[in-house]
Amino acid sequence: MSDFFVNDRYRVLRCMAERQISVNNKMIVKLSQQEIADILGFNKAKVNSIIGELKDNNYITQLSARGKYALTEKAQSELATINRKGAL
Repeated sequence: MSDFFVNDRYRVLRCMAERQISVNNKMIVKLSQQEIADILGFNKAKVNSIIGELKDNNYITQLSARGKYALTEKAQSELATINRKGAL
């Protein structure tokens, strides 16, 4: 497991992965940062910071300014590895 995911980054990415929907044959996460914060019990500033880190490290891409994201292949691969290992 990557050291990148030993904290709340994993929780945010997993939250997003579990709530993907299919739109025009593309999987997207249609959640605002506030909705993610509410689901996880975080504040919006923390989620904003983590989403910035996930974007900077190529785990997610932002599709629009208001709460539409897509997980990259890198994110899908990392989540699959973590799930296989049962690490978290």
